Amino acid sequence: MRIAILGGTFDPIHNGHLAAARSVSSAFCTDEVHFVPAYSAPHKQSRESTSAFHRFAMVALAVLPFEGFRASAIEVDALEKRYTIDTLETMRSMYPGAQLVFVMGTDMYQDFDTWKDYRRLSTLAHLAIVHRPGFAFRTDLAPHLVLEDGEKATLPEKPAVFYLPFVEQPVSSTSLREDCRKGVDVREWLPAPVWSYIERTKLYS
Repeated sequence: MRIAILGGTFDPIHNGHLAAARSVSSAFCTDEVHFVPAYSAPHKQSRESTSAFHRFAMVALAVLPFEGFRASAIEVDALEKRYTIDTLETMRSMYPGAQLVFVMGTDMYQDFDTWKDYRRLSTLAHLAIVHRPGFAFRTDLAPHLVLEDGEKATLPEKPAVFYLPFVEQPVSSTSLREDCRKGVDVREWLPAPVWSYIERTKLYS
């Protein structure tokens, strides 16, 4: 079994997240893609995020139409701040023998060497790095393989780092929240059920 894992605050989840997940799923021939909303993100402490309940609900709504996409409550159910290393170790025990592919953007990968137990984290899952505009891919952290658009990844026995420069997320959750507060119509960037949820609950008004 091969599982891709997308972690984040997902405040809110948007079409860029889903497009990246579809591209990664295709490139790595995954059986499942797990979206893991953080209860409280260790690397995003500068502001108060939307409650985990709302963020998980939006993720669940967004992934419902996609076969093999799952909303995971593994971090939300912990009711406390969790680090990626903890989540991957838990998933290792939940899915023994599975090949795990942890997905992150070039923005997060730039600071990867500051993450808790990042060297051990690199032994628990393959890393799939997708491009975020304005953030260059760091080539100095680890040996890596560059995948071309349409290429299928061949996973080595030991976890490796893959860079997918053709996968981009042109929009950010931060900009979507700000636009919502300004009254800008952002529905083109959001799955329809997520937009309806935000409208109904007035999350970012």
